[in-house]
Amino acid sequence: MLKIMIEQTGSTGSLVLEGEMIIEHAKEMKKTFLDALESGGPLNLDLEGVSKVDMFGLQVLCAAHLSALKSGKAMSLIGKQPEALRNAAAMAGYGCTTTCSADKTCPWNAK
Repeated sequence: MLKIMIEQTGSTGSLVLEGEMIIEHAKEMKKTFLDALESGGPLNLDLEGVSKVDMFGLQVLCAAHLSALKSGKAMSLIGKQPEALRNAAAMAGYGCTTTCSADKTCPWNAK
C-alpha cells in the first residue's frame, strides 16, 4: 500500500509518501509526480515513511527528478532518506549520472 499526501506552502509543494514505492504503485507515483511538477514552483519530497522500494520506485523517482530539471523546477528530498530507499539505490548501483551531476538536488547525492 502507498499513501500519498500533497501539501502546499506558498509556492512550494510537498509530497509525503508512506508505504511501498513498488511496481504496483508506479503508475500512481508517476501521475502524482508529474501533476505536482506541473502545478507550479519547487517540489519537496518527504519519503521518510517509505518502507519498501523496488527498481520501479527508483526509476519513477529518478524520472521525476530529470523531468523537474528539464522544466527548470527544483525538486528536493527533505527529511531523512529511509533505509529501504538507501538499500534499494545501493543494490541497483544508482549514482548520479552525467545527466544531472551538476545538480546538487540529485536524489542519489542526498544524505
